[in-house]
Amino acid sequence: ESPKVFDRLNFAKDSKDRMAIEIMNPLGEDFSVMRTTPLHGLLNSLSTNYNRRNKDVKLYELANVYRPKTLPLTELPDERMQFALGFYGAGDFFVMKGVVEEFFERVGLKEKVTYEPHCDRPFLHPGRRADIIYCGKTLGYLGEVHPEVAQNYKLGEKTYIAVLDMPALIPFTSFDIKYTGIAKYPAMTRDISMVVPKEILAGQIEEVIEKFGGDSLESYALFDIYEGDQIQEGFKSMAYTITFRRKERTLEEKEVVTAMDAIVNALKELGISLRA
Repeated sequence: ESPKVFDRLNFAKDSKDRMAIEIMNPLGEDFSVMRTTPLHGLLNSLSTNYNRRNKDVKLYELANVYRPKTLPLTELPDERMQFALGFYGAGDFFVMKGVVEEFFERVGLKEKVTYEPHCDRPFLHPGRRADIIYCGKTLGYLGEVHPEVAQNYKLGEKTYIAVLDMPALIPFTSFDIKYTGIAKYPAMTRDISMVVPKEILAGQIEEVIEKFGGDSLESYALFDIYEGDQIQEGFKSMAYTITFRRKERTLEEKEVVTAMDAIVNALKELGISLRA
């Protein structure tokens, strides 16, 4: 790559990602350093597709990056395989989040994934970025590409990326997948639409659902998020589908009512109100 890509990506002047290994006798400046991030190649490919008017493009790459421990080199660099995903068109931050979580499920990561929005990723949009945390370890990051970076790559649509560090992820993987039989008893679902202060994160709402949903809570999913007209300034609208089920017997209506009341009361303590 060219060292100029670091400026296109908005990397800080003191960023470790700017510590790149120079190649002896390169073919040209565009091939003068070994890459420290998969982002340039991914965004370049997305840009090529966008400017050729290809719609709803989704790409991924599994390749190595090279991070020197010191410069000039005195020992072999840290060679790390990274899984990079990107798309523009249909979808948003939560679609990319869902892709990451489904991948984790497929490779056997069974614990809850959390997200740290206060991360130092200047190439991602503030408020639409997060580090991906699993069992206390950062496995990667995801978010919307910063508008300045998108402009640098001539991307005219909102673009979303995720990067997973495979050496950090692999110790948690397990392919010991056990069959789960079809549920014998019916589920009950409830939709809940809320007006939420902007500073409240989806993760905080999901913690409440998990804590107060009771033993019959089976799953939940965010299906709508909206900011704009009809929502007062400083707030956003969020909506979840919550599913309840008992494995050993038919679930009773009053159990669901009790669980939903507990969830709603806990949400109110966060300053969240229900939409009419």
